[in-house]
Amino acid sequence: MFTFPARRVLMKYYPEFETLLLEQEAGATTLLLKFLNILTRYFTENSDFSREEQVKKIQFFYEKVTEAHPLMAIFPNLYKVIMDTFQKGEQTVPEIIEIFREALNEKIDKTAETASSLIKDGARVFSFSHSSIVRKSLVRAMQKDITFTVHTTECRPVNEAVNLAKFLARYEIEVMLYTDSAMEKAIENCDLAMVGTDWYWKEGFVNKIGTGLVSRLCREKKIPLYILTDSSKKMSSPPKDWSKDNHPASLILAESIPNITVFNPYFESIAFTKPGGIIINGELNRF
Repeated sequence: MFTFPARRVLMKYYPEFETLLLEQEAGATTLLLKFLNILTRYFTENSDFSREEQVKKIQFFYEKVTEAHPLMAIFPNLYKVIMDTFQKGEQTVPEIIEIFREALNEKIDKTAETASSLIKDGARVFSFSHSSIVRKSLVRAMQKDITFTVHTTECRPVNEAVNLAKFLARYEIEVMLYTDSAMEKAIENCDLAMVGTDWYWKEGFVNKIGTGLVSRLCREKKIPLYILTDSSKKMSSPPKDWSKDNHPASLILAESIPNITVFNPYFESIAFTKPGGIIINGELNRF
């Protein structure tokens, strides 16, 4: 057993946590599941820590992960569940996490089932970025022997949707992959659109930059847009601090050139608009 005085010591023994903090392509649910695995391993291997020490370590993990991913609601919500339950003294941290994980997977499965039922034979489905819940829903529809095509654009600079396209292609799902600048062409003949979210509240949601354009095009062309999620991403209000949503300029412009300022935000806030709805824990709430 060991205690760590600083982040660098933790990373020596748990390098997967450093990888999670630096992750840019994965969606919120994927990051959450990885984080749950890290916490389970850490608190299992260090079960002899005092309760006071465990609370400090929970706080440490929370501070680091929210610093790295400040616009993902899952981490503050998970932190509250762990702290509230742990302080009652009835369960260990790994036990709390396992119960949370089981409930999360059940909610995601319900959302995937509802979303897949919206996809009909011959449908053209637009998606954007690389949401694991959307991905699961598309695969679920395929497993029901529904024939459909997926339309998407690259999602530069990280190219999340390129990875989504590769994943779906392995399941023999036909994908039409467009450049980002051709988004209108990609979406204009679609029957519906599906995206995930990292944070939602009563009036809107947060997702990959570019989702706002998806929403406007869907509204203009009367294409229903469905946001797929579970309640772990629910917040009472939109994010207040966007100052850390500024990512490496080198992903856009490799060299540094005087008089050129590069902006590389990853997220944006989008208002809920008709047509469409949000699917939460399997329940479709139409706008």
